[in-house]
Amino acid sequence: LPEGLVLIGVSTGGPRTQPVDMVVIHSTGGPTCDAQNRPIWVPGGELEDNLRVIGAHPTLGIHWMIDRDGTVRASVPESQVAYHVLKYSRRSIAVELINDGDGRDPFPPAQINALVDLLHGVLQRNPHIASAGVVRHSDVDLGHMPCAPERRRKVDPGDAYPHAEVLRRVFGDAVR
Repeated sequence: LPEGLVLIGVSTGGPRTQPVDMVVIHSTGGPTCDAQNRPIWVPGGELEDNLRVIGAHPTLGIHWMIDRDGTVRASVPESQVAYHVLKYSRRSIAVELINDGDGRDPFPPAQINALVDLLHGVLQRNPHIASAGVVRHSDVDLGHMPCAPERRRKVDPGDAYPHAEVLRRVFGDAVR
């Protein structure tokens, strides 16, 4: 755990049994189905509130969360599985960005700078991750919403997320 970061308790799948070769970038906001089985959009919310919700969830977990101001909080240790994306959790690190994920909510420079710094550290600790292994949640979860089958289940982190810029800053000329 990098110096100055506090570990919070959240769901974990136990120790890893395979090397990490992916980082999945998420946003806290996005589509879901409400209690009446209608599609709704949940806003990104606040850091502490999101950490509480994820920490209380019995089957979901993340490794890192980054607030809009660049504050980075640790959750499940990287040495353990955090269930955050179908089929890929055992081989990946989860990074949540506080954002609505709607393609309109901007990602502030402080948040992107903190993400780039975090990714540099993740890559040092997990040498099997290549640029093609740093993906958006929407790149790997192609499912559809049960309450609106014509709509994607996961669209985060959304079109406002500067994925190409992040990859260039982390990998330089080695980007796919």
